[in-house]
Amino acid sequence: MFLLANKSKKISSIAFGATIGTTMEWYDFFIAGLAAATVWPTIFFSNFSPAAALAASLSSYVVTFISRPIGGYIFGHFGDRLGRKSMLVWTLSLMGVSSFGIALVPSYATIGLGGPALIILFRIILGLGLGGEWGGASSWILEFASGTKKRGFWSGWVNTALGFGVALAAGVFTLVRIASPTTFLTIGWRIPFIIGGFLIVIGIIIRYYLSESPVFDMQKQKGEISKSPAAEVLKKYAKKIFSLGFILSYVIAVQSGVILAFAVPFLIVVHHMDPTFVYSTIIVAAIISVITTELGAISSDRIGNRTPLIISIILTIAFIYPYVIMVETLNPVLIMVAQAILGGVCFYGYGVLVRLFAGNFEAKYRYSGAGLVFQIGAAYGSVIAIIFPLVGAQKGGIGGIYVVIATVVMCILSLIPALLIKGTEVVDVQPQAA
Repeated sequence: MFLLANKSKKISSIAFGATIGTTMEWYDFFIAGLAAATVWPTIFFSNFSPAAALAASLSSYVVTFISRPIGGYIFGHFGDRLGRKSMLVWTLSLMGVSSFGIALVPSYATIGLGGPALIILFRIILGLGLGGEWGGASSWILEFASGTKKRGFWSGWVNTALGFGVALAAGVFTLVRIASPTTFLTIGWRIPFIIGGFLIVIGIIIRYYLSESPVFDMQKQKGEISKSPAAEVLKKYAKKIFSLGFILSYVIAVQSGVILAFAVPFLIVVHHMDPTFVYSTIIVAAIISVITTELGAISSDRIGNRTPLIISIILTIAFIYPYVIMVETLNPVLIMVAQAILGGVCFYGYGVLVRLFAGNFEAKYRYSGAGLVFQIGAAYGSVIAIIFPLVGAQKGGIGGIYVVIATVVMCILSLIPALLIKGTEVVDVQPQAA
C-alpha cells in the first residue's frame, strides 16, 4: 500500500511539472499570436496598408510553425539520448529567452526593419522551444504512468496545458489592456511577455528538481540508448509519423484557426466588438476545453484511445456550420456559447493524443517520434491558422463559408487515420524500484 501511494505521489508531481511547464510554453505561443493579430501590425508594420500589415505580422506566425518540427527533431534526438527532464529544462529556457526578447524589441518607428526582424528571430526561437516541449513532456509522464490503470488520466494532464495556456494568455492580455488603455500600444502589450518570462523561470526551477523517467534510466543502464534516435525513427516510422500527424491537424485548425484566428479579427476588426468581450469568449472556450480534454483522457482508460477521438472529430464536423452562423449573428450570448461548444467537442479527442502518439513508439524513440508527429501535425493545421485571420478580417459574409469548408476538410483528413490506426500502445516495463 505504501509503495502504491508513493508511486502515485511521484506520478502526480511529474504530471504537475510537465503540465505547468507546457502551460507556460503555450501561454507564450498564444500571447504572441494575439499580439500578432491585434498589436504588431501597428507597432512593427506601420508603413504598410492595414491588410498588408496584418499579413506581414502573421508571417511571424508562419516561421513559428516552420521551426517547431525542427525543434521536435533536435530535442527529440537529445531527449532520447540524454534524458527527458534535462531537455525539458532547455525547452523552457529557450521560451524564456523568446518571451523576454519579444518584450524588449523596439518598434518600427525606433529602429525600422530591425524591429520586425527581431520579432521573427524570437518567434523562431519560440518555435524551437515549443517544438521540443510536447514530445518530452508526453514521454516523461507516460513513462511514469506506464503499467498503472490510470494511464489516460495522468497523461491527459499534459494536453490540458494547451487550454490552461490559452486561458492564461487571453486573461492576462485582457487585464493589461483594461489596466493600460492609453499606453497599451506602446508599453502595455509587452507586460504579458515579461510576466511569461518570469513564470517560465519558476517552471524551470520546478522541473530541475523532479526525477528523470525511470524507463529512460533503465534503458541507459542497459546500454539500449540509440545513437541517432531522431534520424532512426524517421527512417523506420516515416509513414506512421506523417499519417499520425493528420490526426492532430483538426485540433490546430479549430483552436488556432477558428476560435482564435478567425473569430478575433472578424469580431474586433470588421465589426468593432469590444476586445474585452471577445477575449472573454476565448477564455471560456479554453476553460471548457481543459475539462473536456481530461474527460477524453479518462475515457481512454475505459473505452480505448480511438473512440473518444472519432467522436470528437465527428462532433466538430457537425457543429462547425452552426458555429459560424452563431458567430455571424454578432449576438454576445450566441458567440459565447458557440466558442464554448466548439472548444469542448474538439478537445474531447485531444485528451487521448499523448497515449495515441507517445504510446505508439518504443521508449528509445519516444521523445523523437511523439514530438515529430505532434509538430508535423501542427504544421498541417497551421495552413488554416495562417489563412483564417485574413478571411476573418474581410468584410462581407463569404468568409464564414471558407471557414466551414476548410475545417470540414481538415477534420476528414484527421478522421481517416483515426479510423485506420490501431488502438494498441507500447506499455513499458517499469524498474522494480519504481
